[in-house]
Amino acid sequence: MATRPTLAFSRPDLPAGPDRRIADNLSIVAGLVRDQASSLDGRSSTLDRDEVQAILAELGGRVDAVARLHRLLAESSAEAALNLGEYLEDISAAIVAALSGDRVIRLQFACDPHCFVPPERALSLGFIVVELVTNAVKYAHPTGVAGEITVRCEQRPDGTITVEVSDDGVGLPEGMDPMKASSLGLRVVRSLATQLGARVEFEHDALGLSCVLQMPGELRA
Repeated sequence: MATRPTLAFSRPDLPAGPDRRIADNLSIVAGLVRDQASSLDGRSSTLDRDEVQAILAELGGRVDAVARLHRLLAESSAEAALNLGEYLEDISAAIVAALSGDRVIRLQFACDPHCFVPPERALSLGFIVVELVTNAVKYAHPTGVAGEITVRCEQRPDGTITVEVSDDGVGLPEGMDPMKASSLGLRVVRSLATQLGARVEFEHDALGLSCVLQMPGELRA
């Protein structure tokens, strides 16, 4: 099977401003919806009810990441840097609530309260965290036992942003390379990390799976 191409997020040609940002962000979501649809073309079987519900919940999580970002922007200056920790906590909690069902999933946060990023970077990082938390909810504990997901973020004195999503689950399937896997979620993570100029690394062992992203930032004053 051929490897799917790297996702490209197109942006409408509109003047700068709030309308441009909304259009940009909706364009990203529309691209993800189209790619999700195309990923189903090769299926030989009909989706059952649980699969449809899961797909819709995942798409809802991506839309929710945009909605919550704009809610934060509406409460502050449109161009102000956003508190990344608060944003990631908000969208992670929403994803777990939407996808966990009857399972018990503990969500832990260790976020630097002084980690601030521009809105565009916040959204890209938010999409990455949405995909990683979604994967953790779906695959960390396939038997349905209780689990734990931890979201961390910090900003170093040189401005470098580190974001980590980890779980205490079964880790990656044997032989799977997350830097080459064709699943939509991992392709979104890799594509957005590239656009951010960030380095992304996956680590897994008997204690679970961790994805760490490091994004360069401007030197703090």
